[in-house]
Amino acid sequence: MNKERIIGILNEAVEREIGAVFQYMGQHYRFPKKTHPIAREMLERIAVEEMKHIEAFSKRIVALGGQESIKSSKVIWETDFSKMIKLDMAIEDEAIAMYKRHIAICEEEGDTETKAIYEDILADEERHHKLFAEIKKILEEGIEG
Repeated sequence: MNKERIIGILNEAVEREIGAVFQYMGQHYRFPKKTHPIAREMLERIAVEEMKHIEAFSKRIVALGGQESIKSSKVIWETDFSKMIKLDMAIEDEAIAMYKRHIAICEEEGDTETKAIYEDILADEERHHKLFAEIKKILEEGIEG
């Protein structure tokens, strides 16, 4: 197994997750509590799950003898709620594609432990995408949520 290659993809994932946390928490406190309490709560919960992903990836990096990144992927601030959620769906799409590529790399390298971490987190990201699609629907239909 090429540890440096695995640490590299894990750090790429850490940076993506850090960016997602910044973006989702920033959106969480921008959504009006009065008119969109459900969306607001969902954004916070998803951000917390992304923090747990950072922890899982970082622990694996350290276990492999590496140093975890503290950089962030690009964060986009948006004030339009519908545009915010579309951006979030795109972030999740990118994560899903990235993690599928990373799983393939783990298979090539014979790293079943890292692969299992990615598979668990991939399932979370797919669920996040579905939650964002629900929020988008709520916003488009003008329903309080």
